[in-house]
Amino acid sequence: MTGLYIFIALIAIALLGWAVAELKNRCITFEHSEAEKEEAELLYNEQKEREFREQNLKDLLEHNSTKGYKAI
Repeated sequence: MTGLYIFIALIAIALLGWAVAELKNRCITFEHSEAEKEEAELLYNEQKEREFREQNLKDLLEHNSTKGYKAI
C-alpha cells in the first residue's frame, strides 16, 4: 500500500508542477529588446543579400556525405 501512496504523491506533484508551468507561461510574456530586434533585422538583411536559404530535409539528404559501412 505504501508504494501506491508514493505513486499517487508523484502524480500529484507532477500535476502541480505542470499547473505552475502553465500559469507561468500565461502570466509572463517575453519580448525582445530593441537592440535584439535591430540585430535580427541586420542578420536577416545580410542573409538576404547573400541569397541564403534554409535547407530542408530533402536538400540535406542530397548533400549527405556519409556512406554507412563503406565509410570505414
